Amino acid sequence: MSHTKDSALSLALAALLGGAIVSAEAAQPPAEQAASVNPAESFIQQHDTDGDGKVSQAEALAPQEARFKQLDADGDGFITSDEFSKAFAAEVPAEVRQKMKERGMPDPGETFIKELDKNGDGKVARAEAMQPSVEGFNQMDTGGDGFATRDEVEAFFRKMLEQARQMQQQGQPPAK
Repeated sequence: MSHTKDSALSLALAALLGGAIVSAEAAQPPAEQAASVNPAESFIQQHDTDGDGKVSQAEALAPQEARFKQLDADGDGFITSDEFSKAFAAEVPAEVRQKMKERGMPDPGETFIKELDKNGDGKVARAEAMQPSVEGFNQMDTGGDGFATRDEVEAFFRKMLEQARQMQQQGQPPAK
């Protein structure tokens, strides 16, 4: 996968999935973001809705479920390229979209479909849209018990941060 395609996919998936960690950071002034955001703690605070100190898969997926319903503008249970592109255009500043276009990045809706439409029907069903989040949760839940504990969440985010640092140093796109 090319770096441009990875970047477009990352933007598209972030728009779909709501970016819980990104939204937590965006709510703070920039100076406070660097000093105070602990992604693991933020993840647990945002997703541990029953207050048991750990995050179940259902809790982790709840924001994505809501986002899927929002993006499925016609309520037919699928997200089309057009639905995604319209939502992306409404949420991403025009300057950012223009820069994407200038860099030759593909339409986010087309990228969204290409990456998530596993059965090739030209649209993304709920299960297809949730799959990356399910896979991410399963990587986080190293105990395999259906819950991500604080230690598992912290280890997951340390690993992701280290991978991002290595890729940045090497100038490589994210690994699949």
